[in-house]
Amino acid sequence: MKHSIFLISLILLFAGCEVDQKDIQPENEFIKIYNHPDQQIAYHPAGILELPNGGYLILSGVKVDSSVIEYPHANLIKTSPTGEVEWTRDYDLYAPTPRLFERSGSVGFIAMDLQLNAYAVEINTASGDVAGQHDLGLTNPLYSYVDKQKNLLVLGYDYIARSSWISLFDGSFGLQRSVKVNVNEDLVIQVQKHLNKSGTQFPFFVGEWTEGSQSGYFVNCFYNYTLRTVYFESAGLTMLGNIYSFQTQAAVSSLIQRTGNRYALTRFYSNNNYLLGDVEVDIGTSQNFNDITGQMLPELVHDAKVLSARITVASTPYILFASQTNSNSMVTYQHAADVDSLIATQYHQFNERVEVSDIIQTAEEGVALLGRIYILGKYQRPVLVKLPARTFSP
Repeated sequence: MKHSIFLISLILLFAGCEVDQKDIQPENEFIKIYNHPDQQIAYHPAGILELPNGGYLILSGVKVDSSVIEYPHANLIKTSPTGEVEWTRDYDLYAPTPRLFERSGSVGFIAMDLQLNAYAVEINTASGDVAGQHDLGLTNPLYSYVDKQKNLLVLGYDYIARSSWISLFDGSFGLQRSVKVNVNEDLVIQVQKHLNKSGTQFPFFVGEWTEGSQSGYFVNCFYNYTLRTVYFESAGLTMLGNIYSFQTQAAVSSLIQRTGNRYALTRFYSNNNYLLGDVEVDIGTSQNFNDITGQMLPELVHDAKVLSARITVASTPYILFASQTNSNSMVTYQHAADVDSLIATQYHQFNERVEVSDIIQTAEEGVALLGRIYILGKYQRPVLVKLPARTFSP
């Protein structure tokens, strides 16, 4: 099955000014919305990757919006550096995880078959053809991450063992280490609804930490009846401490290490969103930050999805948080990397509901925000917002 994708023009609000998408043409600044003629089709954008030639790959899960039990199939859109469509492809794998991977020239995504088995799919970026497919030996993939050594870490879920499943793979997709952490509760329904986009979308994520001579990963996953941020050391994926909140109704939504035991994080609790710009985390214990409110973010939608990233502009590092507001805006909060200091808040306003899906820094030090827009309030389509480096220059 092959879909026809085309760009559409909407009157959007951008930085407070009314503009036409067609007029935003420079390579380092544009807005693109990717439409589909079938009104029943819903796109669930999952990841964006900038290619060496300056073009982009956009990964989505695609399904008939009225279908509750259908898993979305994987779809790729390849664009030019200015966001124009070059090719589109559908794949016979389902529920692609957030983030595409790129390592040692290999580009692709993680998804599952209808038996829930996870696969890594390598793509020929010139044509969209499958260049390789690797069985990862775990089920229900929920998130994937490429570390600084170009190893691939995949978070999955084991229905039978009622456990979160974390596996680490080398550059040839060979399994290095694997560990399961007990959930102690049957969350099959919640996981299924997360994967088929018919229920709560949980903020699963993975990151890296270093503290003195130690290093490892933090993984936001189900553990011990709760959605927790669990710390693992890298040598054997030995579990250390964790950050917890309240069951699966409250949790950390993004986390990024500043230095040592100092972190910046966002979380949702009792339908409110909070930003804690500088907190101390003891990676060897269980901690709860519900009593440390930090900065409330009332402009964000309830239990908002928040993305965090490190960017560098003109040799100066920053921490960037991105989310969506109640007033149909994508918002970015730019913080200093070394201290708890808000540098700037940028709003990118639309006249339709919009959500963030992924954030990357581009080669020329700008930022690309991938999101989902609800055209006419109901047709769910990918939207790509490309911001130049000057947006983040003090």
